[in-house]
Amino acid sequence: MRPLTGRQELLRYVIASVPLVFAGIAWAFIVAQGIEEWPVAALDLSLGAVALVLLHWRRRLPFVIAVGTALLTVESSSATGAAFVALVSLATHRDWRRTAGAAAVLWLVFVGTSFVDSGWEVPTLVAAVGGAVTIGCLVGFGLYRRSTRDLELSEERRREGERRDGLERARAGERARIAREMHDVLAHRLSILSLHAGALAHRTDLTADEVRQAAAVIRDNAHASLEELRSTLGSLREEDPLGGPQPSFDDLPALVSEVREAGQRVGYRSALEDVEQLPPQVGRHVYRIVQEALTNARKHAPGAPVTVELSGASGTSVEVRVTNAARLRGAASVSSDGPSDGPSDGPSNGLGLIGLGERAALLGGTLTHHNDGDRFVVEASLPWSVTE
Repeated sequence: MRPLTGRQELLRYVIASVPLVFAGIAWAFIVAQGIEEWPVAALDLSLGAVALVLLHWRRRLPFVIAVGTALLTVESSSATGAAFVALVSLATHRDWRRTAGAAAVLWLVFVGTSFVDSGWEVPTLVAAVGGAVTIGCLVGFGLYRRSTRDLELSEERRREGERRDGLERARAGERARIAREMHDVLAHRLSILSLHAGALAHRTDLTADEVRQAAAVIRDNAHASLEELRSTLGSLREEDPLGGPQPSFDDLPALVSEVREAGQRVGYRSALEDVEQLPPQVGRHVYRIVQEALTNARKHAPGAPVTVELSGASGTSVEVRVTNAARLRGAASVSSDGPSDGPSDGPSNGLGLIGLGERAALLGGTLTHHNDGDRFVVEASLPWSVTE
């Protein structure tokens, strides 16, 4: 059981002190009338104070304190409050045998003291019935308090579990988001590196200047890969993951120029209207979808011409369509990442189109891919206005 707060503990002592206070007032009035009852008054009030002190150990020794305070009421009516509080405390432990034993002791004290004073008369019968009802109410209240505490504890644990689950879901979501960014960035850069490295490995007719130029491109892309990887991993230590500068729709022409310089044949047509009103998050996802589609084309259909087409307008949706030849040499097959005609220029783990589908779904859009004759087509439809 959880420890009581200071206010709750004080309330229990106040309740237990009520009979002691009233008994003290009554005995003061009696003694003031000249009645020689001060020895009895002193004993009554002293035992009541002892019972009040014993309540300090009621949670550690609930049965002992409940029985002890009940026995003190034989000689002290002022100890009744402490006996009641101790019995309620014992009942909250749900120890039925000990609770029944302590309740029986307290009831016998009620009946016994009344019997000594009045015999089997009406006062004794009233004490028996009234004591049974009072003790039953005290035990019932103790059980109710325990049920209430258990319910509060269960609700607290449920909320804590939901909070932990929410944190885990948030962490998993951020990890997945960062993984998508790393895949998109590094797959693009490394595929360009692979393209240039393959050219250096197979071309024997290159001049020294051409070799130096290709090596410079490899060096620049390797440096850019490291910088982007450092930026993405660094976001793991920030309060706002991936809060650094991110690519936007305005960076698409630069991306197309970069892959063209690397030797990929790309046709780019944009019929997108109201570009200045395009939300930044939508533009960023359009950029990543085009980037990953171009990377897939380089890996699975190296040398094939690629066409990127954009359309849409404010208030409707953004339509992205990327097509490339499904084969260049030999028979083509289709993997989960796109078409393949044998050994590719880079590894394929099937995450490319899966990641693109997740990106589109994040904005409430859709992404499809299929073979259209001898072409492989990736189409995405993203809502213009979204809230990430």
